[in-house]
Amino acid sequence: MLNVPHTRQQKLLARLANGDELIAQELAVEFEVSLDTIRRDIIALEQRGEVQRVRGGAVSAAPPSPPMQYRTSSQNPAIAAIASRTLREIEGASTLLLDGGTTLLAVAERLQPKPGLLVMTPSPWIAVACQKNGVEVFMLGGKLSLSGGINVGDAALLATTDVHVDIAVLGVCGIDPAFGLSADDLHESQLKLAMTRASARTIALASREKIGRRARYRAVAPEYLDCLITDADASAVTDFNQDGMEIIHA
Repeated sequence: MLNVPHTRQQKLLARLANGDELIAQELAVEFEVSLDTIRRDIIALEQRGEVQRVRGGAVSAAPPSPPMQYRTSSQNPAIAAIASRTLREIEGASTLLLDGGTTLLAVAERLQPKPGLLVMTPSPWIAVACQKNGVEVFMLGGKLSLSGGINVGDAALLATTDVHVDIAVLGVCGIDPAFGLSADDLHESQLKLAMTRASARTIALASREKIGRRARYRAVAPEYLDCLITDADASAVTDFNQDGMEIIHA
């Protein structure tokens, strides 16, 4: 019964699970309810953290990630595939800025030393993984964030403004063709933007469940991302090509 709010809202969530965006005007016609009714449904879903409102409707909201220390043992095959493909993409770089997160950790654990290679990172997990492999590391200092496990704040931002690297590789909490790369934490989003500005090329890594989602804070607008490496199907990322972003499927 579409006159029951719970029923309508479950249908809206099902649409989002299929990768569809919620367009309020179209839904009001389809469900034969008022536009205000659909808007109230979307507001209710946003208050529960299940969607993020955008002009004219809503998109799926990226759920906050658990703290980094609880995610380091992930055996997700998608992460391994993305990490392996990333290594091929960064092979020619001599200076790298590596963000934090489980996918970046998988990259660092597979990264091999070579003459002149330097990794800069705000993540202690990334730094230790690189050091274990004999890769030279420069740490960006600051206060360690809980969720992303990276150093943030003025010290980290200041250190990033004083460097320039060949490639920055960023993890994402969500990535959307209109909103760009987003993060759960404001300070982490600020650092991701600073890392982008410090690099000649920026690569974003996103597993398929993060495609089309928006976390709380936009970090990098889509036009400033040079490349997206993902395990998502081609049909899920066609809209990312509009800003000239290179899409690589792992």
